[in-house]
Amino acid sequence: MNETGKLEDAPEVNPAAEESILNAPWLFPLIAVLVIAVAYMQSPTLGFVFDDDIIVKANPFITSASHIPSYFTEHVWSKLMLARKNYYRPVFLLWLLGNYEAFGLDPLGWHLSSLLLHLGSTVLVYFLALRFTRMRFASLGSALLFGLHPAQVENVVWASASTELLGSFLTLASMLCYVRSLDAGVRRVLWLLGSAVLYALAVMTKETAIIVPLLVFLHEWWGRPASPDSVRPGERPFGAALLAGVRESWPYAAVTVGYLAARFAVLGGIGNAVVKMTAAVWLDTIPSILQVYAVHLLWPAGLSAFYDYPYIEQFSVRQVVLPALLLLVLAGLLVLAIRKRGGAKLATVWMVFPILPVLDIPIFPRGEFLHDRYLYQPLIGMSLLAGLGIAALERRWTSEISRRVVYAVCGAVAVVLGAVTFRQTGYWTDNMTLYQRGVEVSPRNAFANLNLGVELLNRGRWEEAMAQFRKASDCAPRFYLAQYDLGYGYYVVGKYSEAQPYFLRAVEIMPEDPESNMYLGMTYYHLKQPGPAMASVRKAIALKPNGTGYHFALGVMLKDSGDAAGARAEFEQELKRDPANQPTLDQLRALDTAASPSAAAHP
Repeated sequence: MNETGKLEDAPEVNPAAEESILNAPWLFPLIAVLVIAVAYMQSPTLGFVFDDDIIVKANPFITSASHIPSYFTEHVWSKLMLARKNYYRPVFLLWLLGNYEAFGLDPLGWHLSSLLLHLGSTVLVYFLALRFTRMRFASLGSALLFGLHPAQVENVVWASASTELLGSFLTLASMLCYVRSLDAGVRRVLWLLGSAVLYALAVMTKETAIIVPLLVFLHEWWGRPASPDSVRPGERPFGAALLAGVRESWPYAAVTVGYLAARFAVLGGIGNAVVKMTAAVWLDTIPSILQVYAVHLLWPAGLSAFYDYPYIEQFSVRQVVLPALLLLVLAGLLVLAIRKRGGAKLATVWMVFPILPVLDIPIFPRGEFLHDRYLYQPLIGMSLLAGLGIAALERRWTSEISRRVVYAVCGAVAVVLGAVTFRQTGYWTDNMTLYQRGVEVSPRNAFANLNLGVELLNRGRWEEAMAQFRKASDCAPRFYLAQYDLGYGYYVVGKYSEAQPYFLRAVEIMPEDPESNMYLGMTYYHLKQPGPAMASVRKAIALKPNGTGYHFALGVMLKDSGDAAGARAEFEQELKRDPANQPTLDQLRALDTAASPSAAAHP
């Protein structure tokens, strides 16, 4: 630093050194890419897991470009009939469509595309850190922390989570275009236009990209810390700083208004609650959630796709006060460290603000409000903070020995993170491995137990599956899916009398679940109760008109009751959903055969 506090240019080097490979601008990004690729070397060999069966393998929305217009007029899961009307992500659907067109249902291509997105974001983090630190090794440290942090695994190796990867890549690209536009001698309007377009794509991929206007405003407010002409916060008059922030951020604000208008039109609001809870439960639960995220950022051990963190339904010192105090201490230490550094303050905003939407707990299904994948954007800010810290140490500890100590510590941290990431990747090999890990880490998580039970049931291990279903029911007695799975477990082995009360309980808890109503109807059918059977199946159809086999089941019931015309109408509805459905074609053929003697007698 010079006497004014501004960063000086790097010391001059002789031309020979300048031309050497060690000073090539691509060397450190290449090192980061290679190291991270090694940590994720298992990724391309993994299969589809978890929700990939629905979002990738059974998603009619991504099988044809003819669906593209509806990407912009419907919520992201509309064709899957999922009750999660909180996501407007048309660009994410375009990404899924592109992957489907390129790779079909070959998981190799899907995993490679996700890994390339992650590596691309790592490179962008490097160049953004270089703008803030002006030092290559510190920027490499930022890139490696971002790329190797084990909390990133869930996004990188799970195809359905690529929305985080794509949204963050576009967000980083938008911010880099913006800071590039500040350089003298460049075509500023083109860079700004590119930045605004990238932001529009980012926010239509993942909601957390909406922080970009704030980042741009604060970048100006705090003296352009990523620009060569940066000034210390407070050196400019308040009014000038405010006007500069508004001037630079208004195009992004205009994009945000358009995005929010489209989101409101499609979703009927900014978001929709799917879980009812009191304000007290909501507020009491937030400290424990934030504590988990803070711990996973700083000490990423024992990670899983599932965690045992229920709603805090009763105020207590241990569950509310202590986590809140810990967070206050961490926040205080962070404020002391960054209070006079514009770049560090901007990185902190990038670390904190993307996690705030996750605190809107009621918009998430019960038990689904805490996942490491939500840390992808916050890790950008944390990585920039780490890079700024490394750069500060490099400038303060100028001796060769001191710098070698810094480099050695950073290298050791990278090796440890890479090893943990490599191991964590292995837990996503297949569903059985993933769910067993979930139950190991979170034995009282209902989702983990249910998913493991379903996998065991699919493998013919009925008694073990039922034990997992009962455990899930014990963990969450009011969770309709636990009751449904218990009923389904009895249903598949023909124990219809045992299945019936569980399906009834599932419908009582979640009346709008189509599958519970459907299987309750099928259970009634097998128990020779046609009236309740048809009533339940009709309700399932009303809830999910395109449900697989729904119209077929009702058609069979109507046929058995002697209503041939009604049966034919239902079979024809089933064929509209699946024209090549052979059982339905066989049933229609049987109806035609039964009707032909009558037709012959009455020409």
